[in-house]
Amino acid sequence: MDWQTFADELADDLAVLPAGALLVISERHDGGRFTQFAQDDDALVAYVSDNTFLAPADQASPEARQVIASAGWNAPEPRRGHEDWWFRLSWPSSSAAYRRLTGMIATAFRDGYGIPSPDGWTYRAWNEREGNDPITLQSLTLPRTSAQ
Repeated sequence: MDWQTFADELADDLAVLPAGALLVISERHDGGRFTQFAQDDDALVAYVSDNTFLAPADQASPEARQVIASAGWNAPEPRRGHEDWWFRLSWPSSSAAYRRLTGMIATAFRDGYGIPSPDGWTYRAWNEREGNDPITLQSLTLPRTSAQ
C-alpha cells in the first residue's frame, strides 16, 4: 500500500466514525510513530506523533518538523492537552475536508518522517461510549489488532 491509497481509504472511514470512537494507527505494536483520532459530538480531533515519546531513531529532525507544520498540523501544546501534532476537524465535514486531513497525515509520515509506506502498520479502533466495543473499519485495508 502507498500513502495515497492509505489516505483515500482512511478518509472514507473517518467520515463515518460514530461519536465516542477512538482510532489508533501505528507502525509497531510496541510503540513508534502513530496517528490517532477521537470522534466527539461536534469534532474529530486528529493527532500525529511528536518526538516526545519516540526513540531517537524515530524522531523527526528540525527540518522534518517544519514539513509537518507546513502540511497544516498544529504544533504540540502540552499545557492544552496536546502532547503531539494535532488538528481539529468540525463535524460534520465534507469529503474534501477528510481527504485534506488524511493527506496531511500522509505528508507528515512520508515527507516529514521519511517513512516510505504504511506497509506493516496496524490499527485499533473502539467506541468508548459503547462499552469499548471494537470497531472494524470498512475501507482501510490495514490489519486490525485488539482494541485494548
